[in-house]
Amino acid sequence: MITIAIYNLKGGVGKTTSAVNLAHLASTAKKNTVLWDWDPQAAATWYFGLDDGERKAIRLLRKGEPFGTLEIISPFPNLSIVPADLSLRQFDTDLAGMGAARRFMRQLIKPVGKNTDILIFDCPPTLSPSMEFLLSGVDLMLVPMIPSPLSLRAMHQVTEFFQEQKQPPRRIHGFFNMVDMRRSIHKQTLESAKLLPLPVLKTLIPMDSAAEQMSEMRAPLTSYARAGRAATAYRAMWKEIARVLRTKAA
Repeated sequence: MITIAIYNLKGGVGKTTSAVNLAHLASTAKKNTVLWDWDPQAAATWYFGLDDGERKAIRLLRKGEPFGTLEIISPFPNLSIVPADLSLRQFDTDLAGMGAARRFMRQLIKPVGKNTDILIFDCPPTLSPSMEFLLSGVDLMLVPMIPSPLSLRAMHQVTEFFQEQKQPPRRIHGFFNMVDMRRSIHKQTLESAKLLPLPVLKTLIPMDSAAEQMSEMRAPLTSYARAGRAATAYRAMWKEIARVLRTKAA
């Protein structure tokens, strides 16, 4: 099983949009895919047409609920969702009272691998203990960035933090999202991308009005606007990610 986390300290950089579309693209490549929503705001859950129900995500922690009781089959073949809800805001409080919290996180994820090829985490924009433990074990952490100073500052904070950890993610790559080449600040930022302290994917995800319709369609952009600029770019990026994983594994 390959694990990929979409993470940034800064919100509003297209983290959830990217997680949803990459999960959909993985499933269309006939990979058994699970998208695990770790954000209490549950935006990824919402995008797949799911709402808060009786099954609260925190039960996986408190009552030892098996993974399968929370996994929901999505409307798309080969794609399942582990939904989030506001109960996850209590997760770190509960985790703090545990011994061997890092080991618990690994055991929590282990059952997913039995029938899963790709596991994608949509992470909240926080650097909490649960996120530190979760990200320390992933095969690839993707950091979405808007070409702007604040977004790059958050990326630097993330990179510096994990450089100091004994168990960082196996690979960290950035990528630029919501790119608008009409804006001079975007162009200037992209020109200096080679100076960034982490590898950056070559594929740029452009600003696209079709992406804003995801909350109305409640579906991945790549499922309803396949010919659009952003959907085309996400397909190219998914192929690039696959190459990165193959190269690093070789």
